[in-house]
Amino acid sequence: MTIYQRRFFMFFFIFLFIIIAPIMVFFAKGYRFDIKTKIFVYSGSITIKSVPKDIEVFLNDKQQNEKRLNYINNAYTINGVRPGKYSLRLEKDNHTSWEKDIEVHSGISTEFWNILLFPNKEVQEILSHTNKNIEQFFLSPRDEQEIIFFSEEDNKKAVYLLDAKNNNADKIFETDEFYFLDPSEEENVEWSSDNKHIFIPFQDEQGIKIYIIAKIKGEEIENPVNLNEIFNNEKDDSEVAVSSKLAKKQIKDGNEEKITTFKKVRWMFDKTDELVILTNNHELYYLDFNKPEERILIDDQVSGFDFAGNRIYYTQLPNNLVWEIKNDNTETKRQITNQSFVPSENGFIELTVYDEYRLTIKDEFSGNLLIFNEEKEENEILTKIIENNIKGVQFSNDGKKLLYWSDSEIWFLILRDWDVQPVRKKGDNELITRFSTPIKNVQWLDNYENILFSSGNKIKSAEIDVRNHVNIVDIVKSSQDFDNRDFFYNKKNQMLFFKIPEKINDKELSTLKSIILLKSSGIFGFGG
Repeated sequence: MTIYQRRFFMFFFIFLFIIIAPIMVFFAKGYRFDIKTKIFVYSGSITIKSVPKDIEVFLNDKQQNEKRLNYINNAYTINGVRPGKYSLRLEKDNHTSWEKDIEVHSGISTEFWNILLFPNKEVQEILSHTNKNIEQFFLSPRDEQEIIFFSEEDNKKAVYLLDAKNNNADKIFETDEFYFLDPSEEENVEWSSDNKHIFIPFQDEQGIKIYIIAKIKGEEIENPVNLNEIFNNEKDDSEVAVSSKLAKKQIKDGNEEKITTFKKVRWMFDKTDELVILTNNHELYYLDFNKPEERILIDDQVSGFDFAGNRIYYTQLPNNLVWEIKNDNTETKRQITNQSFVPSENGFIELTVYDEYRLTIKDEFSGNLLIFNEEKEENEILTKIIENNIKGVQFSNDGKKLLYWSDSEIWFLILRDWDVQPVRKKGDNELITRFSTPIKNVQWLDNYENILFSSGNKIKSAEIDVRNHVNIVDIVKSSQDFDNRDFFYNKKNQMLFFKIPEKINDKELSTLKSIILLKSSGIFGFGG
């Protein structure tokens, strides 16, 4: 090689370095050359966290190579994305898909932290748990796969305790005097805080609510008693404790006897033998059922109550102001709200409390909803009245979001500023979805960024990320419409239990099924 050739190559590579080095520096700093504008632009990125985590990612219908997907903090990041509008789609074989039109900005990561892809019918493992006809069922706090269900047999009402792991159902109570409450009453089988006692709601032939209380040990209940009889001092130890004696005495010689009936009963939040009882004449009582004669009248003119922490919250007529007492100590009574809310019809409301700063009051008949939201640190109180025939409400576990719904719409309200994408400000109120068929069974999933609900004969899930559009998918389809309380989601094990019609031995029955919605991946959370 001659000296001129060496000099040529030397100057060529110097020139090439001068050209390429700035480009490499720009590239390393996140700049990309835009062919359309013919200038360097500062790129952005896309961050995706999904369940399950092994997914296929498509950007503008082009599948992204795994080498481009940096997996950090249990999330995928696509770096070096030129600013602009894109179509983002996530897929996994035999799962529902997810897609949005998104916009990437310079120097900013566009983030999606709560994407769920559910197994579809091709891979769903549908478990059957009993061949008995299910009237209603309830999740048990004692075990993730323990279920209590109601069934009618030979004109008797039977209560069963089901171990869904081995499909063993044990009958724990039976009566031919009482009837099951309608699911619209939204009365639960409820356990004491130590899971040693249980009460089961019924009604008699005149529609009076009857509560059977018993100690529960293993798969049996011991010494069931009628709470109504205990309260009204009608218990006779020489007779069978559980009877309809009280109900039969309601009418005597054409005159109505003055007996106390119940509107709502709850176990005291941290007690084992004690209850809080709201009567139909608006009296709120604290009762140790072992010492009923020592019951305490908490207050009168009460229209509804709820618990939060170690406090009892209740509303009082005529204006439904909210009061708080600590435990059962009436001397600690203090007023929480000042906003008047007058109910219609029978004067009862549904009070739902997250804490003393966040609560809702709903009229049983009109569905009008009052939302009370106080931020003490900001010295700010916000109230909002919604007149839209609201059917139910649920707070998120952190108290920052409120889910509420009517027969045809589902909404959420932001109660505290939310700094994670999508960023939301306190007071933001967003419509999640609207259907022409009735919406029922609305409930949060455990990330509180996705929900479950039923519409018609389908169980569906929707996200609450309203950027571009809301992804809604079908999870379960039945041959008939789902009614209120026809399915429950267990956050502890990600199982969905649901009633579904099935023909067994030439009989049409409502049987209990379950599927696993999302599988856990262990230490790093969900995904599989």
